[in-house]
Amino acid sequence: MYRCILLFSFVLALSFSNSSAQPKVDTTFIQRFSNRLVIAPYISSSTNTLVFKSWNTPIDSSQNVRYQPNLRGGFGLSFSYHIIDFSIGFRQKMSEESEKLYGKSSSFALDFRIWANKKILTEFNFQRVTGYANISTPFYDTLNFPKNYPFEHRGDISVNMLKLRSVYLFNPDKFSYRSSFGFSERQLKSAVGFLLSAQAYTEVAYADSAFIPQLLSQQYGNASGIHQVAIAALGLAPGIGGTWTKGRWFLTSILFVGADLQHFSYDEPGTKNFKSERKITANADFRFSFGYNADKLFFGFQLTSDHNLLRPSPFKINSNFTRSYLTLGYRFNSPKILDKSYDAAVNTIIPKKLRKFMY
Repeated sequence: MYRCILLFSFVLALSFSNSSAQPKVDTTFIQRFSNRLVIAPYISSSTNTLVFKSWNTPIDSSQNVRYQPNLRGGFGLSFSYHIIDFSIGFRQKMSEESEKLYGKSSSFALDFRIWANKKILTEFNFQRVTGYANISTPFYDTLNFPKNYPFEHRGDISVNMLKLRSVYLFNPDKFSYRSSFGFSERQLKSAVGFLLSAQAYTEVAYADSAFIPQLLSQQYGNASGIHQVAIAALGLAPGIGGTWTKGRWFLTSILFVGADLQHFSYDEPGTKNFKSERKITANADFRFSFGYNADKLFFGFQLTSDHNLLRPSPFKINSNFTRSYLTLGYRFNSPKILDKSYDAAVNTIIPKKLRKFMY
């Protein structure tokens, strides 16, 4: 996370220095493409980690339990048209050697993004992952696992996460989010943007046996027997972002920092009862993009890092999801039938007074 903050600070400083020296004429900052269909193949890589930390030993990282699934990157195709951005992708198959080292994992993900208007973006994300490797095993157990295969495999652990997130852009006529993360617009001049994120999510982790390995049961006390945790949360986070441009090249970073109101439910070891509690904790979301954005052709690298800090009484949990994309795409003139269908849908569904706010 510290590296993300340093990168964000560097890009923001560039954006401030460039934007302050340029005229504040809104129409010269962003080029919008009204009837273009954006198609972009991509390759991607992702990491999804679940880290348990004891309240009794907050500094000693060797007592942490770090679970990570064995998932390779993938490839796919993304589309963008007016208010809709979506993609479809496929993962590569793991090698036998990798499965011997980290075990087998399976996953399913669904992402959808829609722009309610020029200022409001709504994102939907669902993930399900089954099968994790305990990357922390060599720190506390060197006797039960050989050196060449040192990680405990936990095929019984599953994590489901559902998140609905909306982002409000305060100055969308100067700072374009879609230019860097959807390529359906083009940022012409450096600019700084101010944003506000609101999110609602639920995350459920469960296993056949306890999350905490038996060798660490003394450090975690009564929490060492827990094998089910469910979280439902509401969060709010202000954000700031900047895009630095040099001709058709661009560099963008966005950082959100806020707080979540979290409701926890977890099993009480040795009983059939569940305990509930509420906490307020911090959340952070970092996004970065770099690339080349011309009138029709574009390519770029994107990185998103979503950090959920979960703090129930038994133990601390850090749930981190990071994903990177490398994409190459082209803006096509959209088919007339697509334009007519979109206009008909907008005129039918959207009230006349609100249509001026639509893309």
